[in-house]
Amino acid sequence: MRRVFSALAALSLSAPAAAVNFNDVLPGARAMGMGSAFAAVADDGNAPFYNPAGTANTPYIQAGGSLGRYLSPVGTLSNMAMTYLRPYEPINTATIGAAYYAGRQTNGGDKDVFLFNYAQEYRVTRVPLSKPLKLGANLKFVNVDRGAQGGKFGLGFDAGVLARTEMGLSLGAALMDLTTDVGVPRGGLTLAGAYAWHRRLLFVGDLRMKGGHSEFYPGVEATFHQGLLRARAGKGVPLDGVGTLALGLGVNFSPIVLDVAMTIPFNGIHRRGGAYMATFNYRFGAPSFAGQFVGQAASQAESLRQEIARLQDQQKTAAQQARTADTERASSEGELRVLERRVAEAQDQYRALLKRNEELDYRSAEKAATMGQGPKPKPLPVARKPAPPAWPKRHEVKPGDTLRSIAARYYGDPNLWEKVYDANAAKVDRGLPVEGAVLTIPSPKP
Repeated sequence: MRRVFSALAALSLSAPAAAVNFNDVLPGARAMGMGSAFAAVADDGNAPFYNPAGTANTPYIQAGGSLGRYLSPVGTLSNMAMTYLRPYEPINTATIGAAYYAGRQTNGGDKDVFLFNYAQEYRVTRVPLSKPLKLGANLKFVNVDRGAQGGKFGLGFDAGVLARTEMGLSLGAALMDLTTDVGVPRGGLTLAGAYAWHRRLLFVGDLRMKGGHSEFYPGVEATFHQGLLRARAGKGVPLDGVGTLALGLGVNFSPIVLDVAMTIPFNGIHRRGGAYMATFNYRFGAPSFAGQFVGQAASQAESLRQEIARLQDQQKTAAQQARTADTERASSEGELRVLERRVAEAQDQYRALLKRNEELDYRSAEKAATMGQGPKPKPLPVARKPAPPAWPKRHEVKPGDTLRSIAARYYGDPNLWEKVYDANAAKVDRGLPVEGAVLTIPSPKP
C-alpha cells in the first residue's frame, strides 16, 4: 500500500503544470470554484464533462449554460457550454442528456465538443454500498483546430462510475477523452473523492492523469442558510503553467441556480493569468426555495410533533405499568398476609394434634395399667409459666424511703446505694427518691 501511495504522489508531482492547455479546460462555475474537483460530486448540468455517471437518476429536466474567460501567457481563452438533461421515463433511475462545449484560445487553438450522455443507477447486491452505484457514458464528437497545424475531427467516448455511502463519502472514477486522433493529448483518467461533513462542508479532491501529465486538484464548499448560499475555494487549473487560487459563490433561487467563480494567480494579480466564469441552471418542475424552506420547517415541526406524541405514549405506558406494579404489590402483600395467617393456623393445629396424641397415649397407657398389662403412666406435664428473672427488680417508693434503706432491703448493704442511684438518677430529687416513682433495682453483681 505504501508503494501505491508513493507512486501516486510521484505521478502527481512528476509533470510540469505547463501540460495543462486549452484542451484540458472544462466548463462549470461550481466546479471551477472548487478547484475543478468535481468528478466525485457531478450533480449539476455540467456533470457529463467531469464524470458521465453523475447525472444518473436526475429528478428534473435541466437546462443550463456557462460562460468563461481565462488569461494566460499564451493567449486569452474564452469558452461556453450549453447542457440539457432529462429523466429517461422507461427506466426509473436513468437519465439522458446532450451538451455542447466551445473553447477559443488566442495563439492556442479551438475545440468544439458535442456529446450525448446516458447514466443509470444500479443496485449491486455483492457490493456493501448503502446507496445504488451510478454508471454513465458519453458518446461525443470532437473537433480541434490548432491554427497552422490544421484541424481534426474525431469520435470519442467517456465512461464513469460513482459510489456513495450514507456517511457522506463518495468515490468516483472516470475515463475521459477516449477519442480518435484529433491532434491533442487524449485518454485521460480521473480518480476522485468527496466527503460531506454534516451537510455543511464538502471536501473534494480530483487526481487527473492525461498525456503523461498528472495534477491533483483539492477544493472545499461551505453551505449556508439551508442551502441558499454556497461559498467555495480550491486550487485552480494552471493553464499554460500559471498556478492559480480558485474562489466561487453559488446562489440557489430554485428552480434557478446561479454560480460564479474566479481564479487568481499565485504569483501576484498583475501576472497574466486567472479566470472568471458564470453558470446558470434551470430545473423544470423543481419546487421554489421558499417552498423548500417552508417544507423543511413543516417537516421538522411534524417530526417534533411525532416525537412528542411518542414520548407521551411512553409516559402513559410507564404510568400504566407503575399502576399495575402497585396493584400487583398490594395483591402480593395481601396474599402474604393470608399465607402468614394460614401458617399460624397450621402451627396451632399442629400443636393441638401433638397435645391430642399425648392425651391418647396417656389414656392408652393408663387403661393398660388398670388392666394389669403395663406400668402406670406418668402424669402429663403441666405447662408452667417461666419464672421471672431475679434481676432487675422493681420498687415503688413509699413515704420515708431513702436510697440507703432501699439498698439495705434488696442488697443487705446500705453502702450499695450508688447502684440504685445510677440506675434511677432521673427519679431522684435532692438525694431522695421521688415518692410514688417505680425504681429499677439492678443486680448487685457488677
